[in-house]
Amino acid sequence: MFKTDDYWEEEFIEYKSKEMYKIYFDNCTFIECDFSKALIHSCKFTECTFINCDLSLITLKSSTFNDVKFENSKLIGVSWSSCQEPFDISFDSCNISQNSFHLLDLRKIVFKNSLIKDSGFEECNLEGSIFDNCDLELSSFISNSLIKANFETSRNYFIDPKSNDLKDASFSLPEALSFLSLLPIKIK
Repeated sequence: MFKTDDYWEEEFIEYKSKEMYKIYFDNCTFIECDFSKALIHSCKFTECTFINCDLSLITLKSSTFNDVKFENSKLIGVSWSSCQEPFDISFDSCNISQNSFHLLDLRKIVFKNSLIKDSGFEECNLEGSIFDNCDLELSSFISNSLIKANFETSRNYFIDPKSNDLKDASFSLPEALSFLSLLPIKIK
């Protein structure tokens, strides 16, 4: 599908690919592309935007995402843990359910209007991250730095304050009452 290994300011519409290897995309836009179940190996995406794309069940190996935006896209079952630095992505109106974010530096990452169901955040630096109007049902937060993270408009989160650093993190009622469920108390 891709004929060269270097693209700059290109627009890809309705592309389908099941394998990308050592391709560099700079300031490219992907619209309604289907990369579901694709192997993305040693690729670099810089200042790219994915709009209405399906990247569900992609396998990422040694790839870089720097200043990459996903909008109205489906990214179900993605493990981001094998990505290389720099790693700078944002999501707006996406389904990123069953994703794994393990040991990643996600400082100031923005999740907006997205479904983040049954995803795992383990040992991440989420300092200053923003979860704006997101549904975090069944997602887990284990041993993360959530310093100054903002969850004010999100819902269904379950974050153990004993295993995460929540200094200056922002929450709102009634969702913040989820912290009480971790205490050995009865509320009537």
